[in-house]
Amino acid sequence: MRLSVVRLRGIVAITMLVLLASGASPAFAYDEVNGSFNWDSKEELPVRTTCWSCHGPEYVHGIPGPSGVHAGYLTTTAKCAQCHMTHDAEHAMLLPGPTITASCGFCHDGTGGKGVYGTIHARTDAEPAAIHRTETTAAIPGGDAGTGGSSMGASFGGVGGTLTCTDCHSPHGQNTVAAFKGDRRRGGSGQNPTSSKLLRRTPGDASVAVAEYGSDWCLACHGGRAGDLSETHNHPVESASTAAPAAPFVYRSLPILTGAMPTTATALGVLGGSNRGYLMPDPRSQGANGQEGRGPICQQCHEDARNVGTLQASGAAEAALFSILQLDGLSEADNPRFQTFPHEGTNPRFVVEKNDNLCMNCHAQSQLP
Repeated sequence: MRLSVVRLRGIVAITMLVLLASGASPAFAYDEVNGSFNWDSKEELPVRTTCWSCHGPEYVHGIPGPSGVHAGYLTTTAKCAQCHMTHDAEHAMLLPGPTITASCGFCHDGTGGKGVYGTIHARTDAEPAAIHRTETTAAIPGGDAGTGGSSMGASFGGVGGTLTCTDCHSPHGQNTVAAFKGDRRRGGSGQNPTSSKLLRRTPGDASVAVAEYGSDWCLACHGGRAGDLSETHNHPVESASTAAPAAPFVYRSLPILTGAMPTTATALGVLGGSNRGYLMPDPRSQGANGQEGRGPICQQCHEDARNVGTLQASGAAEAALFSILQLDGLSEADNPRFQTFPHEGTNPRFVVEKNDNLCMNCHAQSQLP
């Protein structure tokens, strides 16, 4: 093991050396099961060794949550050295690995399936059906807004101009989208924290900043998938251009099923944390916050694979039970089983359900023309 890495990782590296000397296999990724911060008493335990201890909820009991090494830099902290080496670095940005992706992998390597990449293979022994590849290609499916075809990213930061982690994520927590609640749950409490997920407002160095995670964030790269292009036809998509003059629905605020099911009623809510946002009753809900005349956001069709539920012949909708009892796809009974979107997925093109099952989440058979 290189001396530079030992210096960089500090106590963690020393622990790894001890494990190697004893013949045990070191685990690079943090343990996502046991937390090290008591949110009830607001007491920090002696050592932060878990994802939850650094990436807990943003606000609990009215106090800000910890930001880990990706934000909160002060003259009294020493966070920079966790990722940057003053001397003997392998990358021009003083990173420990030869590439940005390799450097991110020092913590986010998915050891034992505990990560966004490698989890599906670790649990199923099969490769994911869809994946956002890093340090591999600059090709963007649907990236050409004129033709709807593919394009090449011109400003990606990976090796040879390929896509890399920092094209979508802000490693320093600067200029990120508004915080939102997703599906993925971490830590022993089973909570899914509200955060920005370090998503940049300008993914892929887009020319226009996007403040909210939703269709417009995806369209910053996949501009040829917009629903209002003149040269090509796509499924209608809710975005700033199609919703104007009204504000577009976004991931943290869109019509989701409400009340006892089956139901035809919706209310504004967050897409994450339930399966109530993937079905659209027919006829559509009405009013300023209803679905009538509005399209779905990209993530209502493209997310982690799951059993969404049923849109009945009458047009009433009944969402399937949302259940994440085990972390990282350990339980085949969980719905969704994996929470790895948009890094990798078990369905092609990251669709939540396949074939006609996807279409009939919004279009009841009896309502077809």
